[in-house]
Amino acid sequence: ARKYLGLPEQGFCILFVGNDYRKKGLPTLLRALRELPKSCFVAVVGNSAQISSFKSEADSLGLRDRVYFLGPLTDVTVAYQAANMLAHPTLEDTFAMVVLEAMSHGLPVVVSDKQYCGITALLTPEINALVLANPRDPKALAFALRRCLEDAGLNSRLSVQALEFAHKHQWDSLASAQERIYFKVALNAI
Repeated sequence: ARKYLGLPEQGFCILFVGNDYRKKGLPTLLRALRELPKSCFVAVVGNSAQISSFKSEADSLGLRDRVYFLGPLTDVTVAYQAANMLAHPTLEDTFAMVVLEAMSHGLPVVVSDKQYCGITALLTPEINALVLANPRDPKALAFALRRCLEDAGLNSRLSVQALEFAHKHQWDSLASAQERIYFKVALNAI
């Protein structure tokens, strides 16, 4: 998967997926990356219109060789396969389907707290995800990412729990449950 995407075959790949890079927290992730070992790199998937300005930002932070802008992908599966984890330090996300998708691929995730990201209300911090109280804090994000990098037991546990969470929260099941609620409300309104 890494070869297909043009990513380094060695090292720790942190995946970032989002169309609004700023709102989804890429500036924080770039600053956090400076705090991590040089073997860590970020693969960015999403809106190609924002790539040039964020490439400049990565360059100004001295990260030119550690940030890979992949643009939009028709199928993000290959990016999940290439990654070691997902970072989603979003400032605003109603649900964050990307988190659920990453978890369904067994990726450990670092995600913003529930006031910023809806899916976090369903997660159990330290069990199936690492949760950021402040998605604008690059040191806190770097600390969470470093924990996954350095603690194989934590990384493995988060991966196993991510798969279990994703299995219990498949999108089809969530949509069906939502539909049942709508029908119940509609029937009660009659």
